[in-house]
Amino acid sequence: EVTLIAGTAAGKTLAIAVPLNIKIIEKKVNKKRKKINYRLQEGDLVRVWEPSAPTAAKTRLTLSHDEKEIIKNCIVFEDDNIIICNKPAGMVMHTGSKHKYGLSELVLSYTQNPHFTFVHRIDKMTSGLVIGAKNLETTRKLSQLIRDRAIEKRYVLLIQGQIEDKHFTLDTYLKTEGDRVRVHPDEKTGAKRCISTFTVLKNGTTRSLLKATIHTGRKHQLRVQLAAINHPIVGDLKYGRKENEHENEMFLFSQCLIIPSLNIHFTLPVPNTFTQALSRS
Repeated sequence: EVTLIAGTAAGKTLAIAVPLNIKIIEKKVNKKRKKINYRLQEGDLVRVWEPSAPTAAKTRLTLSHDEKEIIKNCIVFEDDNIIICNKPAGMVMHTGSKHKYGLSELVLSYTQNPHFTFVHRIDKMTSGLVIGAKNLETTRKLSQLIRDRAIEKRYVLLIQGQIEDKHFTLDTYLKTEGDRVRVHPDEKTGAKRCISTFTVLKNGTTRSLLKATIHTGRKHQLRVQLAAINHPIVGDLKYGRKENEHENEMFLFSQCLIIPSLNIHFTLPVPNTFTQALSRS
């Protein structure tokens, strides 16, 4: 039994109460379908159905030896409650209309844990650290920490051009429009405030290697903010341009996850491909 708060968005409230993938939750309020941004009112009856066992079983995969090795190598940290993975670039996080399975389904099948779920995601072409929970209690705890901005996420990225300032901040308003995210002057159009801080690690001739910390977790946040100041991420074909026919990756890497309340501070080394691409500039 859970308490749902009047005035909050149905999807957001249910994400706290029932931490399942939003795509597999069917919701009705007062026997009528409602969008996930519907504001709950006092007296509303919310009904939630979890997927039936046969439906849930479809996400279980029979993994080959090679696939098991891939997932084994992806897992960089594991304890009784948490799994942290190093996602390869080009792999989606979840199954979808164009993808039969993603990293989530692979890890779920590898661990044989029906309660496993990732609590955040990174883009298909972004590589690096993502954190998942092995039980419902941890899912709720991590989800709340994300909402409280109590999990610090740091990225390493390669951008086009040089930036003179060693440290700088981008404070913008972003709004999803179709399959793209665009910069808006303020929140009046429904755009959400996004803040990122950057440190220049090294300047090349035509590219720069940066470290970024995101203080808000918005879709395509770093990609759009940097493209808006004419320094798109190298390899970002949606918001930038392709510079080199021999480079087929987007140079955005989720390098570090810090969760002070759980005493977790995990950092990966910068991939060799990033320093090699910088030296080619």
